[in-house]
Amino acid sequence: LAPLQRVCSASSGGGAPSAPSSNSAVTTMDEYREAQRQKWLVAQTEKQGSSVSSGAAASSAAAPGQTGGAAGSSSSNAPAASSSSSAPLSSSAAAGDASAAQRGEPLVARRVHILPVETDPVERGNDKGRLELLAPELRRKREAQEIIKTGGYMRVSGHDFIVVEAEPDESLLAKDTDYYVDGEPIKRFGKVHLVCLWDFESGSSARDSNELFSEYVSPYFRSKLDSGEDMAGIIHVNKVIKIFDRDFQVMAAEPATDLGIMDANTMVFVDWDGTPEFEKIHIVPFQDTLPNAYEFDVFNDYLKPYLTRNKHLRLSVNDQFTYQGVQFKVVCTVPERQSGRIGRNTTVYCEGVLHPSLRNLLPAELLEQLSHLPPGLQMLLLNTEALAGGYEERLIEVQEMLSRRRGLNNETIDRVEKFRWDDQNVPPDGQTQCMVCLCDFSSGEEANVDRAVRQY
Repeated sequence: LAPLQRVCSASSGGGAPSAPSSNSAVTTMDEYREAQRQKWLVAQTEKQGSSVSSGAAASSAAAPGQTGGAAGSSSSNAPAASSSSSAPLSSSAAAGDASAAQRGEPLVARRVHILPVETDPVERGNDKGRLELLAPELRRKREAQEIIKTGGYMRVSGHDFIVVEAEPDESLLAKDTDYYVDGEPIKRFGKVHLVCLWDFESGSSARDSNELFSEYVSPYFRSKLDSGEDMAGIIHVNKVIKIFDRDFQVMAAEPATDLGIMDANTMVFVDWDGTPEFEKIHIVPFQDTLPNAYEFDVFNDYLKPYLTRNKHLRLSVNDQFTYQGVQFKVVCTVPERQSGRIGRNTTVYCEGVLHPSLRNLLPAELLEQLSHLPPGLQMLLLNTEALAGGYEERLIEVQEMLSRRRGLNNETIDRVEKFRWDDQNVPPDGQTQCMVCLCDFSSGEEANVDRAVRQY
């Protein structure tokens, strides 16, 4: 994260090693991921888990992008559906993955998610389930050792299906491959809006939007369509796509759905990310979340790795995030704006710590609501001295109270008795202060009388 400038890093010591530069960090992370993958494969080989049952229904919790439903039933000759998303691969499959990767051969597909295109054949009177309808074609591809790719079309009995996701992206079907077919039919996008993201590792560029399209977007998707295979691009709205050396985020699409197909008929709009860059940003950790058992450097051990992994993150004042158990809060930005990003020229400050007060722990949207309340009521809501149980219960109480934001309607307020305050005519109870804002009444000021809260 060399472009980030570190200023005033709060530290209780310097025992931890500093983070590598941007180029070495990428290499190190790639090596780390590969080492973890090889470790996982070895563990799966040693586990000697039982094979997945061929007649079990797939667990809906593991279906990519889905929240419910089953993968469907299968006939006795159909490819097996998964009984559990976390079922271990057999030892032979794990060993095969490792050896195939070393030889550069296609890996065995662990999971494949397939959806119908535009319309559901089951809804059109087909008495077979999706998986039973796909079974002959999947069995043919498995026996012919055809490679399954994410975005590949499958045409079965006059119905169009598409591989929404294959794991890995290019792989071969096997007897223990898990099939998922639940979810709404996938739509073809008529329009897609892509934004090229800036980050502190990317320098400024003179390219305009037309060059972004001609040099990045068009060649990338055209390579899929002109590959000679029956392929299309699978687009997830709000997800980031890596196109060559640039990151593009899918901002919106028509029709309005989270998942769709981008083909030759899709109209693509491309632009640069317009999120402004902060000149300075001050991010502070909460004191009670900092480690006590070892020395650390707030910037190098926490902030720098987090910002490197989330380089497209948009931040604003009062935003909070947690990394490695340490909670941080954005306390100030320059210039003061609603939202912004950290760029190559942004100076990051991390001096100081925050104490876990209710005002510091409340999320940004509740702090905004709290700021509109009278000062006295804010003090009452944030008062924790009378509580022996700490901040947690009071925090939940304040969040619930502010999220409801229930109050009297105007008709009820109009029926409340009103009078003009007179300093010379103080009420018998001696009250001279508003019970809501806790401010003293001024002569001639309109006041309300309510038996529950007296004068306010």
